[in-house]
Amino acid sequence: MSARSCYDALSPVYDRFNGDVDYAAIADAVCALFGKFSKKKIKTVLDLGCGTGPLTEQLVRRGYAVTGLDISEDMLALASARRGCGGGKKATFVRGDMRKFSLPEPVGAAVSTQDAVSHMLTPQSLRKCFSCVAKALSPGGVFVFDINTAYKMKEVYGDRTFILEDEDSYTVWENGYLPAGPGVEFRVTVFTRTAAGLWRRDEGVTRERGWSPKSVANALRESGLEPVFTASAWDLGTVGEETERIVFAAVKK
Repeated sequence: MSARSCYDALSPVYDRFNGDVDYAAIADAVCALFGKFSKKKIKTVLDLGCGTGPLTEQLVRRGYAVTGLDISEDMLALASARRGCGGGKKATFVRGDMRKFSLPEPVGAAVSTQDAVSHMLTPQSLRKCFSCVAKALSPGGVFVFDINTAYKMKEVYGDRTFILEDEDSYTVWENGYLPAGPGVEFRVTVFTRTAAGLWRRDEGVTRERGWSPKSVANALRESGLEPVFTASAWDLGTVGEETERIVFAAVKK
């Protein structure tokens, strides 16, 4: 199954699964990197792989005009209904594939968080994604994103199973480690209670790959983007052997 089907299945419980994510702090870090590396004031932002729109909402609150792009129709429906996005009026949401999208007008910056870029499984797909971003950016535009490491794939995700449950849902998230990537296959089963009191079952499968900083930097350069910054996670610490998530900033050449 595709990433789309997986995240369509996850959409009813996605925000609960990520309830501990501090999107306000992530937005603060993103905006700080925008300010550090852009030579002009940024007004428009692309949120790539926006999901249910929590970061989009934070960026709108900070005064940006945001376009949120995601492959999951169900995720986008939830994003457009967010109060902080003005019911879709303060942000524009479009369905698209990260590897083959275009925007009608260039944006001043782009951002992608919560492992979205890690769904690019080959060097070719990674370059396709970065090339689309480069084309979407204005000259000098800034791209800020995170990506999972090989360490996280093996030591954090591994072959583990996670369960999330409450009164109206029960979710089983099963990981299968793939050494060749290295990467992980995620098998998701979601049970949600309907208005009629019945239980609905949805399933999905998707994969992520862990990337080395060198591989990401090479793909950026080959796509017309110059890497200018790396850090460990959104507190922007120093990258080490046990770093789970690397934050990158790149500038359109």
